[in-house]
Amino acid sequence: MVQPKNGTYYLGRIIKAGRLNHEKLIQAILNPIPITFRNFAWSFINIQQKNINNIHFIYAKSCKYSPDTKVMVIDPEKGEELSQEEPNLSIASSPFVYIPEFSGIAFLRIPENIEPKTFMARFAALVKNKYDNFFINCKIEPIAGLRTFAMKLANLENILKISASISPPNPLFNPLWESSKKYLETRGINRMKIEEESAQDKNISTNLPLLVKKVAEQTPNNPIIEQKYPIGDAAILMAADGYGNGYVVGRQKEKTITIKTSETMKNFSFLKKAKPEALGDKAYKILKKIKEDRHMKHSEK
Repeated sequence: MVQPKNGTYYLGRIIKAGRLNHEKLIQAILNPIPITFRNFAWSFINIQQKNINNIHFIYAKSCKYSPDTKVMVIDPEKGEELSQEEPNLSIASSPFVYIPEFSGIAFLRIPENIEPKTFMARFAALVKNKYDNFFINCKIEPIAGLRTFAMKLANLENILKISASISPPNPLFNPLWESSKKYLETRGINRMKIEEESAQDKNISTNLPLLVKKVAEQTPNNPIIEQKYPIGDAAILMAADGYGNGYVVGRQKEKTITIKTSETMKNFSFLKKAKPEALGDKAYKILKKIKEDRHMKHSEK
């Protein structure tokens, strides 16, 4: 059976907190210290740092391997099947590119072995392990596909709950939630959770479905007029841009539905065995388009 050449790559943003900064993150990728989770070990391999056409990115693979494995081999002379130790047997590896300009990362989903949640968790664990988890925090937050998210929200007949956990953005921010960004920075907060729940099971007074639809339909030449939005709505937009995670609970045909920003994680199809330069260029163009379509800006600091 011919295996498909293309795979699905997912997009997220790397959140740095505590003493983790850009330089330390780079060093954690370039010089990883392996971790063990259950019966498998993880590390970064095939690491390359690139500067091509003024685009800086790091290419590597997140590798899952078995430190202590025995495999069965054939001894033709004896006509027997024998057990042989095979240390550090590779199980699966997921190529990825990290593009500092957008705090963006694109990584390949490996079905059954390295699913998106697994990749994000092990990546963060490897970065933190580099510094013995000492005042270091790292997390990959999904960038939501706004059109899909907007369509799901549009199906809700009413909204009962809005919840989001957000982190300070770096280096990009969206003017639509700039007030939340300033609040986090002014208060010196690494993480803030915002939760709104309707009174007596009634509808929350929000235009969030329409707002997300308008944001999704933006183009570089057709921006939404900047204004201040309610803190819960702004937090969901912030999470959708990759600086947190959030969910909306509502009713659809008498059923209670939960819609998560992480469930609409933006992705693209590309070669599984793409050259680092090709994957870096592809991810850069998509992240740049997201920045332009959502009218995101670089922070002055």
